[in-house]
Amino acid sequence: MKQFVVVFMALFFIFNAHSASTNYGIASVGFSDFEFKDVENSGLIYSVAFGRQIHRQWYTEVGYLNLTNDSDNDTELTGDALYLAVLGKANSQYGELFYKLGVANVDIASTRYCGNSEFSGDACSFDEGVVAGIAGLGFDYYVGLKSMVRLEYIYLGGEDNLSTHLVSLGFRYNF
Repeated sequence: MKQFVVVFMALFFIFNAHSASTNYGIASVGFSDFEFKDVENSGLIYSVAFGRQIHRQWYTEVGYLNLTNDSDNDTELTGDALYLAVLGKANSQYGELFYKLGVANVDIASTRYCGNSEFSGDACSFDEGVVAGIAGLGFDYYVGLKSMVRLEYIYLGGEDNLSTHLVSLGFRYNF
């Protein structure tokens, strides 16, 4: 996972090294409908991202998504993703409409209590890394000179029947 972060950051800054740009940061909370193999979960999520304008109509963005984090008496499930995306945007007097396309490295781990049976071990838990694609649509509403409120929908789909729908509300600050 650490190598993936280093590669993301290197690509992000290589593509943006020679452009006059505007940087921004985003923190969001939302709701996720998560499915992977035979595991399903819904719940609150959070995300953070750093973006940079590379052209008047284009942004690049690198970020972290907390896809699921659930535990009950006999099961614990976590899912996190690091992503790199390109955003196309259209400005209006109220804000910016955008679409997002990207790629993500998703880490999913689940531990289930199987009791004292001979089936305990691999059948009861997994820890996998999955490559996924991201497609999203959203709107950044102007609330100040450097601040915006972001409403966003993201679909994340990948290997082993990974399918996640996310709806989030966040705060964007331009610097």
